[in-house]
Formats: sequence, C-alpha cells, structure tokens
Amino acid sequence: MNTSKTLLFLTICTIALPFTLNRANAGVFNIPEFVDYQSWAVGFEPEVTLSGADNTASTGIATNFKFTYGITPISNLQVGLGFGSGSRGFRAGGTYSFDFIPDLEGQPGFGVALQGYYYKLKGSVGQTEATLYPYLHHLITGTSGVDYDPYVAVPFGLAFYDGNYRTIGQFVIGNYFRTSQHFGFNLELGMNWKDTDTYLSTGITYRD
Repeated sequence: MNTSKTLLFLTICTIALPFTLNRANAGVFNIPEFVDYQSWAVGFEPEVTLSGADNTASTGIATNFKFTYGITPISNLQVGLGFGSGSRGFRAGGTYSFDFIPDLEGQPGFGVALQGYYYKLKGSVGQTEATLYPYLHHLITGTSGVDYDPYVAVPFGLAFYDGNYRTIGQFVIGNYFRTSQHFGFNLELGMNWKDTDTYLSTGITYRD
C-alpha cells in the first residue's frame, strides 16, 4: 500500500511538470470529506484546465495546497494556497463549510461551503471570487479495502475585478477514494456553465 501511494504521488508530480498554468482555479477537491472536531487534514491538488471561460482551447496546470481543520462538530475551516504562471498566477483563500446533514447509511450527506479566493491575473490585475458551494455526497464501502465517496457540487457566486463584477458558476462531479484511515485521493471534473473554466483535477489527502 505504501508503494502504491508513493507511485501515485510521483505520477501526479511528473504529469504536472511539463505544463504551464493558464487560468486553472481551485476546485471542490476534499471539501465534502468532513474533518472531525479538532482534527485536521492536508491536501495537494494538481488541476488541468481543459477550456477557458471564453471557450478558448487553452490548457494548463494549477497546483493548490490546502489545510482543513474541524473547528466545530458540524463545520470545517479550510485555507488554500496555489501557484502558477499564465493568466492566473498566485491564489490564496479560505473556505468555511457546514455539514448540515451527515452522511449515514441509507442517507447521503449534504452541506454548504462559503468560499473566498483572491487570484493574481495577467497584467497584475487582481480578482476576488466569493462563492457558495452546495454539495451532496455518499460514502460507499468497498470490498477491496478502498471506500468510494462520489460527490456533486454546484459552486456559484460573484467575481470582482478592476472595479467590476460578474456572476460565475460551475457544475462539479467527482469521487474520493479512501484507501486507508489516513490517506485518500480524488478525481474531479468541473464544467463551466457561467463564465468559469472547465477543468479536470486529482489530488491526495492526509488526515490525522
């Protein structure tokens, strides 16, 4: 198991190296994976942009690092930091999530996350995005030591830039693969439906 995790991590890094970032943004990633009260998790999320908000054929890579802490029995706080070149460079922000309906046997979990991120755009222009993330997920126990947690989310909100603003929105589907008590990885597809990017992301998470 340790060897396979190491190979997964190295493969992700190897794929990311040849690309240059172009407008990739932080995804849902492990927000639905609720962290227990006073526990924490760290995540590494590479992301590939498949098309830009203006339907161009541009592609690229983003790299995001995220730390999550269980601040109450029903809420998590996550802070994120990312880097890159191209039209979206440095980014930083935070997410506050509420796990309103717990994921129990026979019942999917439902939550809402409030997220704010700052992005450094091309030409030294800054953009601040304030979004709401309603999400639905349900853990499925596997038979080979891996559990599956498929999720769907519909992030939407406002992007503020250069004295202006616009509405943004995405439809996101993904799956979190829980390989052990402490480790897991995910695959995710985010689709543009209102002035955002279409992307494909993966990631690895360690939980204490």
